[in-house]
Amino acid sequence: MESYTAFEQAIESTAGIVPGVRASQLTVPTPCAEWDVRALLNHLIGTLWLSQALLSDAAPRYPMAPGGLPGSDLAGADPAAAYAEGSAAALAAAGTGDALTRPHPTPLGDMPGPVLAGFTTLDILVHGWDLARATGQPSGLDAALAGHVLDFAQQALMTEESRGSRVGPALPVPADAPATDRLVAFLGRQP
Repeated sequence: MESYTAFEQAIESTAGIVPGVRASQLTVPTPCAEWDVRALLNHLIGTLWLSQALLSDAAPRYPMAPGGLPGSDLAGADPAAAYAEGSAAALAAAGTGDALTRPHPTPLGDMPGPVLAGFTTLDILVHGWDLARATGQPSGLDAALAGHVLDFAQQALMTEESRGSRVGPALPVPADAPATDRLVAFLGRQP
């Protein structure tokens, strides 16, 4: 699967979940132990804007550290609209010229375009799963996309150091488990 296709499909997958979040669920805990639903929405929207900036080699519109939270509430009163706006900006940046193939300066050092796209795709897709789980929505992911993201994760997050403090140790699942289950278990989430 090509980087842009995976990026676009991950954004679309999570876009199908965000509108299903009810206002009464914003304080519900998520599989990301330190974040409730509102924080997770803000992380997702912030990640879209951060990817737009990084892929454009520009200053971020809403500064935030990779893997962190923006300094303000980006979800606001209409998280679906905020997500759609961030999605459009991120997809436009990803679709411009060689944005997904050339290196980019990031807060973590220079990063090849395919790696930057891979991490963003992983983040958006898996946090969409987290959001679905937290809000009682269907959490199955497209099998081909989940498999593609799992392949990337297994290459990029092989060591404890590369997993950092936000990605738990892999959990065991049967080898023939659905791709969604294998992906989330690899990232320390209970399928």
